[in-house]
Amino acid sequence: GINVDFETITTECSRAYIEFIRELSIMCRINGIVLSVDNYVPTSSSDHYDRAEQGVVADYVIMMGYDEHYGGGSEAGSVASLDFVKNGIVNTLESVPAQKLINALPFYTRMWDEYVDENGQQVLNSKAYTMRGAFDRVEELGLVTNWSDSVGQYVAEGDVEGHHYSVWLEDARSIEEKMKIVAEYDLAGVSAWSLGGEYPQVWEVITRYNK
Repeated sequence: GINVDFETITTECSRAYIEFIRELSIMCRINGIVLSVDNYVPTSSSDHYDRAEQGVVADYVIMMGYDEHYGGGSEAGSVASLDFVKNGIVNTLESVPAQKLINALPFYTRMWDEYVDENGQQVLNSKAYTMRGAFDRVEELGLVTNWSDSVGQYVAEGDVEGHHYSVWLEDARSIEEKMKIVAEYDLAGVSAWSLGGEYPQVWEVITRYNK
């Protein structure tokens, strides 16, 4: 198949973009190729992606259910909390039928590093890790880890040499909480970013819940 992942499309380009998807979908059908299109979690800033029309012409519309908190952002937090994923699915279903909607899972997370620099300025940095890489870093730093029902993840944090570290971890348990939402809304399935970042047990969870 072909997966289209064009991001930060401007409003001025939106009509040409959706026309490209229409014309590509025709050639894909003629040649027996499955076409899927990636989208952000719905916000007013991405309405011009025209998910409704994508849902008509493409085989699948993929909602990238992650980057709730992202590198360069001003606040530390989860990459994909339960409310973020669920609200994104609910809002996308307003324009895309469930049988065409795929939720993309995060096989990564971000560790946040907050500290005060030599000029007295508050600094917030983050680094992306694979699932195992994040847990290894948590152990290395000696952070305290607790399960959070509200976000559906283990959360680890602690202070080390003047730095406050925090991370909302992804693993088989957190993926299962997201898969429950996918099953609740009877979606077409899931995809992920990115392959190789996951624990092997994640596939057992996905297989159990996915169609």
